[in-house]
Amino acid sequence: SHFKSHPVAIAGPRGGVVGEAGSPCGTSRGSGFCFGPVDWVAPSYTVVNMIRCFLVINNFGKPRLMKFYERLSNEERQRVIESAYGLVSKRLDDLCNFVEDDSLFGGETQLIYRHFATLYFIVICDKAESELGILDLIQVYVETLDKSFENVCELDIIFNQQKAGLILDQMVTGGLVLETNSQEIVSKYKELERNMKQQERELKSPVASSPRTF
Repeated sequence: SHFKSHPVAIAGPRGGVVGEAGSPCGTSRGSGFCFGPVDWVAPSYTVVNMIRCFLVINNFGKPRLMKFYERLSNEERQRVIESAYGLVSKRLDDLCNFVEDDSLFGGETQLIYRHFATLYFIVICDKAESELGILDLIQVYVETLDKSFENVCELDIIFNQQKAGLILDQMVTGGLVLETNSQEIVSKYKELERNMKQQERELKSPVASSPRTF
């Protein structure tokens, strides 16, 4: 592989719902409505630790892959990309991979990254997320790319952005981590790829393209 690194032997990242509302007075969980004693009110919200964005940026600041899990304007996205690159590109290799910077998403966020060859893999997430878990997430993503492209390099991501993005989608959806098993991720992607090719063949078939007669 062009991306060499030592694996992180830890559990996967946290990404579940925290502080889920209970129902001691017969309320639906998290609904915020209580039909029992008036001295207890169910919480009307839940706290979720989540990933705000996943970026792959090269050594010259060019974004190669971007996944934002919050609605931002193009200008705001560009600001986040430039700020993230500015933070990681100035750091020495012997410094830790965690950076706290409240300016990126308006507070309570942290930046976690790994540098492989010509690429920075950057995750901006809530401060409550496990730093080591996110490092493990990045490691699994790179290993999965390596299995999918066979000795992956920057050019593979440039010319196969859709594939690289779909692989990431098998791991993270809506800012929450769903899967960190590399074999399972590859299997799910191959199944998705087969379905996409099947749909493409059906669309190109003469039966699908011929006009319907009634």
